[in-house]
Amino acid sequence: MQLTVNGHPTYCYTGGKPFDPAKPTVVFVHGVLNDHSVWILQTRYLAHHGFNVLAPDLPGHCKSEGEAPSSVEEAADFIAKLLDAAGVQKAALVGHSWGALISREAASRLKERVTNLVLVGAAFPMKVSPALLDASQSDPEKAIHMVNVFSRATLAPPPSALGPGTGTSRM
Repeated sequence: MQLTVNGHPTYCYTGGKPFDPAKPTVVFVHGVLNDHSVWILQTRYLAHHGFNVLAPDLPGHCKSEGEAPSSVEEAADFIAKLLDAAGVQKAALVGHSWGALISREAASRLKERVTNLVLVGAAFPMKVSPALLDASQSDPEKAIHMVNVFSRATLAPPPSALGPGTGTSRM
């Protein structure tokens, strides 16, 4: 689904269901250098179980145009304008990492418009590796690679792998 927010096309994933502003709505906010796809499983589940979902690509990310937000506050303003553009009066906010900070700030500004707040991978203060900060200034491509490496677990099997005790045994 495309919405116009701040004069720019904004892509929002809806979990494979048509958007209906009359249904209870959950907005999923991704972290730095991520996009709507980090929420695919959660959004599809909720969309197929009676909820509206909006998983936007923040401005300057993936399928959304415009300048990437330069602060948590700027991104929180974007979330408020996204709700207005979608015609949503009340919504739950779910945020991951930087998206958690954005969701928290948006909830503090939107007050009663936010029905629930879920913060995933959040901490305060949210410290960023000095190596990542340096790379973001001197070598942005290296910084993107670092975020991708930091964002996935290399010690655990991928979600598609069978977990312990799920193999077949012969009798």
